[in-house]
Amino acid sequence: PNTVEVRSALLLCGPFGHEAIRIHRLFRVLSERVARQGIAVLRFDYYGCGESGGEDGEGEMKGWKLDLLRAHEELARRSGAPRVSWLGARLSAAVALQSARHAQGLQQLVFWDPILDGPAYVEELRAAQLATLELAFYAKNPAWYDPRRRTGAIEEVLGHTVSRELAAQLDALRPDQLSVPAGLPTTVFAAPGDERARQWSAAQNAKGIAVVHETLEHPIEWTSDPLPNQAIVPAQVTGRLAAVIQ
Repeated sequence: PNTVEVRSALLLCGPFGHEAIRIHRLFRVLSERVARQGIAVLRFDYYGCGESGGEDGEGEMKGWKLDLLRAHEELARRSGAPRVSWLGARLSAAVALQSARHAQGLQQLVFWDPILDGPAYVEELRAAQLATLELAFYAKNPAWYDPRRRTGAIEEVLGHTVSRELAAQLDALRPDQLSVPAGLPTTVFAAPGDERARQWSAAQNAKGIAVVHETLEHPIEWTSDPLPNQAIVPAQVTGRLAAVIQ
């Protein structure tokens, strides 16, 4: 029997598409680590993602915000914890920022490599998709190189269908439209070269909203499978994330 007293709870909000697969093992290890500290943990999949209901082509951020809030309520109910923290990785950071003001008992936000600029993210995904097609197919399709496919709505990324709704939501996602609710402690972990995360954190502080920005260097490539010599669960990531969770 588990004799550790529950003192708080943590909701793990995973990334979109292939990135959710990439982070699965790390979230499992992190869950076990913080649970030993008396923190109840819940991992969940958004609609149309992972093992949740729906097809991947049906997922979109408006519904994901409702999914996150339902998961928050369920974690609070099951754990009995008076305080709940959210850890949002990648696109889940934007979903969390759009949902946080509606969550009762939310005590802390922690973001890891957050996606705050939708168009920039789409270009990252588009490049990863083309690189994967180049690698996987001996016979090349000329349509892959059509310039019109570089500017239109993105439809597929690394085997995951992107709904029209999600494509439009990503196109409209901007850092200046995302804000932390006043008085909610927030920590942003980002790669050393992530200027968007640094600038967004500074803009929040300029508005009087306390956001701690910390650099976190790691070997994970979000849009690729782990390489043979690449850590699936980098110790520097689990250690830094676990240390900040209250």
